[in-house]
Amino acid sequence: MILAKRFLLIFFFLSAFVGSAQLLEMDFSEKRRQESAFRLHVLRYGIVGISSLKHFDLSAELVKVRFERGGGTQFSFTLYSTRTLWKGNKKEPLNTFDFLINPIGGTVNGTLFMGIPLDRQYKNSKIAFALGKKWIQGQPLPQFKNSSFIANFSRLGWGYQKLLAEDPLTNSSLSFWSFPHLLLQQASANSRNSFFDSQIDPWAYGYGAEIGLEYNTQLKVILHGQQLLPSFAQGDYNRFTARLTLAYRF
Repeated sequence: MILAKRFLLIFFFLSAFVGSAQLLEMDFSEKRRQESAFRLHVLRYGIVGISSLKHFDLSAELVKVRFERGGGTQFSFTLYSTRTLWKGNKKEPLNTFDFLINPIGGTVNGTLFMGIPLDRQYKNSKIAFALGKKWIQGQPLPQFKNSSFIANFSRLGWGYQKLLAEDPLTNSSLSFWSFPHLLLQQASANSRNSFFDSQIDPWAYGYGAEIGLEYNTQLKVILHGQQLLPSFAQGDYNRFTARLTLAYRF
């Protein structure tokens, strides 16, 4: 019965949601393609991450569907899954909060990303917009029994990318990107009460930034941080949370 529920939830994500991800899909070739391109990837990245909340986890990029129009506008859908490897924080609500604030966190995380180039010829600068839905499992407060909830999130910002170095003889490259953004977190009032003692508003706004290096299009090192504004989150939940991520492409 539990397996059937999880299958239905995954099917829901694939068919009915709009959803962002931390691993921005960058194309570091200088000029835009004139033709459109469609790609499908399965089990492409293995991802390990550790946050300032003392949460160490393992994620997998299960499925990515990507479409890029000839003019450079990009769309992608990604399905992630994240599991805890180690929890160094003794406050269980903060461990659940780490899944909430992690852009690819959650037992199931679905993502829809759109990038619109700001330059007509080159594509190193773009407006990036993302919507996401995630299923989070966690330990509720003692007076509640439900062990999971659904959270929605979105990010809107400016993405900048640059090819730092390239050696055609050794087929190696080093690239950089940054993504300052505004963010929105949304979940039901019941789940906010069950897991966070209503210290996070059902609609919570904040800001964040992401910088990363990519080596040989195979290894990504990402530093990401974000914070919910104090007017929408109280106590431990309006702190700035940083996360270091390593992603390896199989």
